[in-house]
Amino acid sequence: MYTRSVYSLALFASVAAAQFWKDCTTFTLPNITGGYRSRTFIDFSGVTADQNAREVLASHGLVISDNGASGTDSSGVPHVFAPENVALTDGALSLKVSAYSGSGNVLGAQVSTESQIKYASVRTVQKSSKVPGVREGNFFYRDSNAEIDMAILTSTIFEKSDCRREGIWARTKAPEGGDKPTHRIFDFGFDPTEDFHEYRIDWAPDAAYFYIDGKYQGLITENVPSVDGHWMWNAWSNGDPCWSAGPPNADSITQIKSIDIITEYTGEVVGPNVCPL
Repeated sequence: MYTRSVYSLALFASVAAAQFWKDCTTFTLPNITGGYRSRTFIDFSGVTADQNAREVLASHGLVISDNGASGTDSSGVPHVFAPENVALTDGALSLKVSAYSGSGNVLGAQVSTESQIKYASVRTVQKSSKVPGVREGNFFYRDSNAEIDMAILTSTIFEKSDCRREGIWARTKAPEGGDKPTHRIFDFGFDPTEDFHEYRIDWAPDAAYFYIDGKYQGLITENVPSVDGHWMWNAWSNGDPCWSAGPPNADSITQIKSIDIITEYTGEVVGPNVCPL
């Protein structure tokens, strides 16, 4: 289990290393042939609650989703992404799912990249909500047929439900794979609601690799998308007992400390400064 002091040292090392990578022409990753030519490190540890979230995010190429209803699911509970539920707190980006009143929409929150991405390594340092009944996502998304996802279901972090086992869900879905996604489930070796931890997806043409706190968890080689789309971070609930559960009866807050985006994949490693990550 990672302690606060160990994580703080890891974050310090990551921030310090970011001061030097601007000279890198290509970044290489374990198990992946080729490399990536662009890196954006977004550090929220220095933000304050009085800053404008939309302006800060825009300065890093991120946008707040305000596209209204995201649908009514089999549970019959509609949910929307409300711009006001994305905020800055002291030292983190906050994604809120509002306590459900019992009628109307469940209000969630979502942020995405403004530009589209094809193949990337994305590392999100996040602290999960203690409120059950919420789905927290860090994922690539083109449409309902092209997705790579790491999803935390706050109701089944440690205990299974009648239709979902405990753990963090890793999923891929590609147009040629049909409607059914490929998934793996990894157990938590810590309580994700107690501290910040890094959740990482390395997406390459032939596979998606999954890491937690820098430790390799596994890969998926089936249904890996090969199209471009946006990277998204969200928190929401639709009351589905076999997915998000809920809706929550108290405000749920998911916090993000930093986001590291390595993209612009190339099949050949070239240039004077190649930097392993």
